[in-house]
Amino acid sequence: MTTSIEIAEFLDQELDINGIEDDSSNGLQVENTGEIKKIGFAVDACLETFQQAVEAGCQMLIVHHGLFWNKGKFYLAGISYNKIKFLLENNLALYAAHLPLDLHSQYGNNAQIAKLLNLQNTEPFGKYHEKVIGIKGELKAAVSIKEIKKNLEINKIQALTLPFGKDKIKTIAIISGGAAAEVEEAIHKKADLYITGEPMHHVYHMAKESNINVIFGGHYETEVWGVKALMSVLKDKFKVNVEFIDVPTLI
Repeated sequence: MTTSIEIAEFLDQELDINGIEDDSSNGLQVENTGEIKKIGFAVDACLETFQQAVEAGCQMLIVHHGLFWNKGKFYLAGISYNKIKFLLENNLALYAAHLPLDLHSQYGNNAQIAKLLNLQNTEPFGKYHEKVIGIKGELKAAVSIKEIKKNLEINKIQALTLPFGKDKIKTIAIISGGAAAEVEEAIHKKADLYITGEPMHHVYHMAKESNINVIFGGHYETEVWGVKALMSVLKDKFKVNVEFIDVPTLI
């Protein structure tokens, strides 16, 4: 019988969850009882995601953004109480992997985006807590921003684009989620395009004055890739059913 603890122990090692300092309390955040027959995968530990996971017949949910964060105070009241209560009443286990799943060389959000774009000659990019979290690489042939957005499959949201660089893009730097400030490193390393999730006000003029293209693809949209990459891994390892729970935030 496969349990949530067994799956968590495997993921702890596979993702090296203690390998980078992180505000997230990575690992098994809520345990359950019984056998895990189906696992849901999602970006956010929110009530809507929990509800959809239960409706889909999942006994465990693996997310990128969990419930517990080291730097924040946690009170078992209000919306926090409602979420924990729902998990316990529905015997739904919860596992979270934040930065370890951003930077992972195989399953990470950035590695998966680089793979999606078929980047070559990749190299580490973007330090955070003395760990390189992003990727920089080259396209086989230069293409337009429009073509890149199509390949990223982010056209279902209104991605914010700053088209201040070359018309045809060859070199791309990537950090998923909230890493707008790292555009400065992308400029320094002469990338034609920087891809991240959320925008910041001051980046507009920095990008314009430095002649670089930037795509803010959405925090959610740039961070679906890591949890999706884990689906086949756990399906094969533990012979369980898997399903991606899509609850986009448009941010």
